[in-house]
Amino acid sequence: MTDSDAAARLPVRLTINPRQRQSPSVDLLTWIHRRPEYRPVVRTAGGGGGRPGFSDAVIIAVLAQGLLPGLFNLLQSWVDQQRTEASIRIQAGDTEVELQVSGRTDSARLLAQATEALRAAREPGSEPGSKSGSDATG
Repeated sequence: MTDSDAAARLPVRLTINPRQRQSPSVDLLTWIHRRPEYRPVVRTAGGGGGRPGFSDAVIIAVLAQGLLPGLFNLLQSWVDQQRTEASIRIQAGDTEVELQVSGRTDSARLLAQATEALRAAREPGSEPGSKSGSDATG
């Protein structure tokens, strides 16, 4: 098994806060659960996100990094369809990164930014508890 194979199996925790200006035609959790591989690992947080302008529909996912491309594509398609935005907080080890997803977001660039943050979290000598924020528009 290569290092990249092992990394693809390491779990990451995502907190997804959809911004909903109006009631969506399909809520994000239902949209994600259309794909059976995400049903056991993506759930509602059961409480508000605590961020002004974001809905109470906070979603928690703990999944292997190998599932991130599909999840980001689903999130991007939902954001495009609903004409809205979402915030994703990704935690791996002691590192956390927050990415913003909008109609201008490129899901491939979103994945690249998340992967870079996760790689930095695994590197020896990286600062524990370091945080960074980014917008994956491109």
